Amino acid sequence: MYMINRAVIIVKPKQPFVDWINAHPESAGLLVTLEQVHQDCTAYLIPEFENEKEAREYIRDLSADIFEIELDSWYEVDEFWPKKRDYKKFQEWFDIETHSMVIDPYENEIERDEY
Repeated sequence: MYMINRAVIIVKPKQPFVDWINAHPESAGLLVTLEQVHQDCTAYLIPEFENEKEAREYIRDLSADIFEIELDSWYEVDEFWPKKRDYKKFQEWFDIETHSMVIDPYENEIERDEY
């Protein structure tokens, strides 16, 4: 097993994100719940960090990109996306779990695809 030089964050949508999903015209009464969107949250690798403050700086730097990826995962057409996607709104729409240790138990190469 190998410890890698990354940490991981788990992005967990909050109720405002679920409300946005359900307000989309294509939802057509097929409402999702917070519990449902928490069943498979996205994990992002970030650099190793010394303390929570440093981790939050990495998250803040990535927040606009993460916000767009999370929106795009539900609705690719950005005209329905909220116009204001600053860090304050990011914090209102998402909880972040940080985990400082990432172990890779496999020897095969990690493949990377552009998002």
